[in-house]
Amino acid sequence: MNVEKLFTTEPIFETNRLYLRKLASSDAEQFYSFASDPLMTEHVRWDYHRSIEDTFALLNSIEQKFKARQSFNWGIVDKPLGNLIGRVCLFGFDEENDMAEIGFALSREFWNRGIASEASKALIEYGFEEMGLNRIEARCNVANLGSEKVMQKIGMKFEGVLRNQIKMKNEYKSQKLYSILRQEYFDAK
Repeated sequence: MNVEKLFTTEPIFETNRLYLRKLASSDAEQFYSFASDPLMTEHVRWDYHRSIEDTFALLNSIEQKFKARQSFNWGIVDKPLGNLIGRVCLFGFDEENDMAEIGFALSREFWNRGIASEASKALIEYGFEEMGLNRIEARCNVANLGSEKVMQKIGMKFEGVLRNQIKMKNEYKSQKLYSILRQEYFDAK
């Protein structure tokens, strides 16, 4: 597994409809436009943004995790509009076991269009083909059917429910665990 490659090359991806590039503080205004939506943030760890300062704080936290090599967050940019519409990330690197986790958040305006799936597939390809990962995991709250649908569409397999696995907004949430293995990815190609 080559985590160093991710953090030294800072890869940029282009898909049919999207550009994926490293999130930056200059994205604050466009990030705020969807992060301030309480429905969009219902199933993420952070609360909806009440001010642009909340967005700057989150983007600063993301940058600190990048510098510590704990996570890499790409901004999802809609090609036709040229606007930031979400983020997708790799995090939770386990170099001993060649594993990482993928996560995503998308503007509600762009839900149910296959965008989170398209962005996630680019990261899965990179993870297996360039980083040498053996396993990529994803989790979602039990009630988050939209994210579960994305995980299924990108070839992940359901492994089970992690009961009260995470505390979000002062409430324990059970999460569904999905994964895809390197061999499954290459078999499906």
